[in-house]
Amino acid sequence: MFKQKAEQFMTAMPYREKPYGGRNWGHAWHSLCSYHGKLKPSIAHFLIKEFTEEGQTVLDPMSGVGTIPFEACLQGRIGIGNDLSEMAYAVTKAKLETANKERVNDLVNELEDYINENLVEYSPDDIPYSDFGLNGKIPDYFHPDTYKEILTARVFFRERKTESSEAAFIFSCFLHVLHGNRPYALSRNSHPLTPYAPTGEFIYKNVVQHIKNKIALSYKKGEWDNFQEGQAIFGDLFNLEGKVSNVDAIITSPPFFDSIKFYSSNWLRLWLSGWEPKDYQNAEIRFLEGKQKKDLNIYNTFFNICNSLLKEQGIVILHLGKSKKCDMATELAKRATEHFDVVYIGNEDAKDFEKHGISDKGSTTDHQFLFLKKKLPI
Repeated sequence: MFKQKAEQFMTAMPYREKPYGGRNWGHAWHSLCSYHGKLKPSIAHFLIKEFTEEGQTVLDPMSGVGTIPFEACLQGRIGIGNDLSEMAYAVTKAKLETANKERVNDLVNELEDYINENLVEYSPDDIPYSDFGLNGKIPDYFHPDTYKEILTARVFFRERKTESSEAAFIFSCFLHVLHGNRPYALSRNSHPLTPYAPTGEFIYKNVVQHIKNKIALSYKKGEWDNFQEGQAIFGDLFNLEGKVSNVDAIITSPPFFDSIKFYSSNWLRLWLSGWEPKDYQNAEIRFLEGKQKKDLNIYNTFFNICNSLLKEQGIVILHLGKSKKCDMATELAKRATEHFDVVYIGNEDAKDFEKHGISDKGSTTDHQFLFLKKKLPI
């Protein structure tokens, strides 16, 4: 039955049909914060719809900005998202764990007071982070007075963390408005996904007002009729045992083997989340993206963990990127066989995919789906 469904899914590719194939299809909160490398919501929608049932628990152990677990929650499943990136965790939490509107307003007022009372000051010859940035130096993106407010708000969230859903929601809105090419953005003219070197005038923009605008807009959009509360976890997927168990399905999209590094394309929002220059240097050894390039056998450990977290007969579905350097589905299927039956592998040609105005999309040739089922105990 599972194999038949997988074959039908790959034959039909329902997420490519109208209206699902459109860039803006899906719940508005999928776009709560722009993120380079986000899975298309329609893919997550159909993976949840076709391969899980209401009330089941769905885990994404490397959730990014929570697209898969959020789609699970929207369809009445319990969506759990885990990520090692502070930014990704905050946005996932904002989507999966409902914030109280009153407490959101109170916390925004607290942020405003904090900025007014603790505004970061510095001399023109000692501007913070003036020597750091990937596409441009950080201070060059903002009017000096806006930049002072951003630095102060960054301290506010670092001190309070994003442990409450209210803080996570507000911070997600802050992350979204940090840079872009429209008036909603705090930056000079850049790009909403990758913060290309800014152009245009230095115009002062009030940080709290821009956050408030994004909050108000977010609350106006989206249907929540069938929403089931989920859970966000911050941490390394290799430490998930003991934090979650007995899940029905693990559905995730591991880093594509030869694609753009998430910490390069999302670097400015990661900085806002607390990253310092040294964190970008260490990212290659901390995150799966770098570990898998060094040795794909890291997935032996990954499948061991999946096995221990899943119920009997639980399923794993991986959305993967194939490149000339690596056939990810074939390589991972080999490493899954100790604990899982390989049910089906599907391939989809990637050459037609849109580029969102970004020239370098990596060298992915195909998108792949690897369908696995937990082996029965002997």
